[in-house]
Amino acid sequence: MIQVVIVDGQDQDRSNAEFVLSSQNDIMVAGTGKDEYDAIRLVGRYTPDILVVDADLSGKNGVKPAFPLRCRFPHTAAIILTNMDDDTNALNAIGNGVSGYLLKSKDMEQLAAVIRVVYAGGCHLSPSIAARVFPQMSRIARETSPITPPPHFLVNMSKTELRIIHHVGEGLENQEIAEKLHLKTGTIRNYVTVLLRKTSLRNRAQLAVFAEQNGLIQLFLQFAAA
Repeated sequence: MIQVVIVDGQDQDRSNAEFVLSSQNDIMVAGTGKDEYDAIRLVGRYTPDILVVDADLSGKNGVKPAFPLRCRFPHTAAIILTNMDDDTNALNAIGNGVSGYLLKSKDMEQLAAVIRVVYAGGCHLSPSIAARVFPQMSRIARETSPITPPPHFLVNMSKTELRIIHHVGEGLENQEIAEKLHLKTGTIRNYVTVLLRKTSLRNRAQLAVFAEQNGLIQLFLQFAAA
């Protein structure tokens, strides 16, 4: 059973999130709150698997408590819900260690599915934001320290892996990549897991940056044209 705490300053939004999750057999809402103090209190009390937190708690940035909570309770992952379709806030959330970033207006129906992805160790960024955020992450990464793969990685990369890493870099989800490559979603998920292990990276965002830094997007395009 996946244990979840929901903290949202808007009563209706908090009720909507609780309603979406209440019908799931594998998810239990352990507690709900409305502000930053509730977030700290409830996570400390229940140590949930997932904290679903509004990006705007009583006028404060809900991303801010996510970082200290992650440090104090490393086994509790954070998923941000927001009305702000804003790249800066999304980048700030990723930088503060959140595992999910969803738009209330577009992604609420996917909340349960995203919780399962995060619980399994994955990450999720709202598709409408991902396409804009990933190029910025690539630029930021190039300006700082590069992500270095194991020396044998490029030698062992298959054409299918190149295709998948290319589509991850585009911000596509596993189901969308599966449709493009005519494979099962589970197969794509397994490929991504293998790619993360091969590169010693932690999540899809880093995989996308890695692909950009190491010229794998261009390499894929060369394969596709061949």
